[in-house]
Amino acid sequence: MAEVFGDPTDFAIEAGVESDRHTAATVWGHMRVWCRGVALGNLDDRYCGLYQAYSEFVRLTANLDSLWADELTGLDDVSAWNFLDGMLYGYHGDIELADERTLEECERDAARWGPFNFLTNWGEQFDGYKSFLLCPPGDLARVLSRRLPEHMGCGVSVAQRGIVEATADFAQWFEAESRRLHVPCHRLIRRRD
Repeated sequence: MAEVFGDPTDFAIEAGVESDRHTAATVWGHMRVWCRGVALGNLDDRYCGLYQAYSEFVRLTANLDSLWADELTGLDDVSAWNFLDGMLYGYHGDIELADERTLEECERDAARWGPFNFLTNWGEQFDGYKSFLLCPPGDLARVLSRRLPEHMGCGVSVAQRGIVEATADFAQWFEAESRRLHVPCHRLIRRRD
């Protein structure tokens, strides 16, 4: 059974733990994220390692203030998506770009733009849900995903505070489950006031 942390009509994390097969290093479960009533992730994909998503959410909320850059100013959702997708993956949607960057330039761009990744490589439950998170000045964050319904385009706004609160509650739950299952979990998060 999954629990919901946050408000699915704004931002929420839905997660559950499997009843068996846990190891000394892995809490197995299932999860998805809600952004303005749209689910991103496959809750039916069972036995996914949850630690990667947990650690990425902790990292994300600790760095929300850094998820903006002058290069993103004035870009619409599709342009911002293409910019980040190009810098990190060499694509604009499904179109592969000719990339003349050196290895050093690719590594520099990965370090600079990698923190904008959202859900990408966060576990099997998010396979096929490549997304980016932007936090322009103000109280809202922008989630970019090509898995949003067509009428929404590829971006939705959610409250930054909603991300922080949902993550804090999810992290507290995950840490409690890790203790209950005797799986070490060393990262902690505090709620931002």
